[in-house]
Amino acid sequence: MMGRICVVTSQSKAYYSLVSRLRKAGLPFVSVVPETRHPPCDLVLTTRAEAGSLGPSALPVELLDDDPFVFKGQVLSRLDGGREALLIGVDPGRRIGMAAYYGSTSLELRTCDSAEGLCARVTAFVRGVPSRRSLVRIGNGNSALAAGLALSVADRVPSVTIEVVDEAGTSARGVKMRGVQGDQRAAARIAFRKGVVFSGTPRNRT
Repeated sequence: MMGRICVVTSQSKAYYSLVSRLRKAGLPFVSVVPETRHPPCDLVLTTRAEAGSLGPSALPVELLDDDPFVFKGQVLSRLDGGREALLIGVDPGRRIGMAAYYGSTSLELRTCDSAEGLCARVTAFVRGVPSRRSLVRIGNGNSALAAGLALSVADRVPSVTIEVVDEAGTSARGVKMRGVQGDQRAAARIAFRKGVVFSGTPRNRT
C-alpha cells in the first residue's frame, strides 16, 4: 500500500510544479497549508528552504526530476527506501516499445522511434530512480536488432544488467491493456519475463 504523500509549501511556483507532476504521474496526494494540523504524512514534498522545518520525511522539489515519469519513480523509491527493482522491458522493431516499472508499479509506457531515443529514456530512469537493482530486458524476436539495442544500452548505461528474453507469447492479444499500443503491451510483458544475461562488449567511444 502506497504511503500518504503531502505537498507542503508556501511557494506557489513550487506548489503548482509539484501538483502538476503528481497528477501527470497519477499519484494521489494531499495539499497541506504550512503550519496547520494535518493527517500524518509518509512523504512531504516541499522546497529546500522549507524542508528543514518539516522533519526527515521532507523531500525538496529541487532534488526531483522535471519529467513526471522519472519523478514518479523517485517518489515511490523514497516511500519504500529504494527496496524495489527498476525493470525496463523493450520490444525491438521498427518502432521500439518500452515499459518501465518500479517494482510492479508502472512508471511509463512509450514507443521510441530510434535506439538513441530508447537509450535516452533508459538513462533517465536508471540515473534518476534509486533502486535495489536496474534491469533492462529486451525481447529476442529479431536477434540482430536485440543485440544492437543491448550494445547501445550497455554503452550508455554500463551499470545496468541486461537480459535477452524469449518473446514468444508477448504479443498475444488474450490479455488486454486498454489504450495501450501493441509494442508497449509486449514490452510490459517482457519486463517481467526472466531472460539470459547479455554478455556483449559495449562499443568503444571515440
